[in-house]
Amino acid sequence: MERFCTEILERDYFIRSAAIINNSGNIMASVSRPGLIELMLPQEDARAAVQAVIRSATRNKFKSKIGDLLFSISRYTREIRATVPLQSKSDIKNRLLLLLTFDIDAEADFIILRKILPFISDNREYLL
Repeated sequence: MERFCTEILERDYFIRSAAIINNSGNIMASVSRPGLIELMLPQEDARAAVQAVIRSATRNKFKSKIGDLLFSISRYTREIRATVPLQSKSDIKNRLLLLLTFDIDAEADFIILRKILPFISDNREYLL
């Protein structure tokens, strides 16, 4: 999984970090851009991972009306954070999520749509 995160990081210079978390919010793998000064402590990253799982689960409530969640983005003053479901399974118990951080001037929506989602689609068997 760490190799997968490294390859995600290689998709675009503006990606600060990539992490894979399980349905419990446990960080399975995490990679940061070399030389990056992290904005949050590891304990804070762990807490953010749990919160991402909770938010993702609550979004599934509207799936039947608006479709599958492709990704969600939050823009902060110091970085952009995104959550991308890695498996399209309806079984939330087996879901993995990709957590991404971007530099503040990144076009995160474009990067995810044009570079990350196609990479995930091409490598889906690696995640199963």
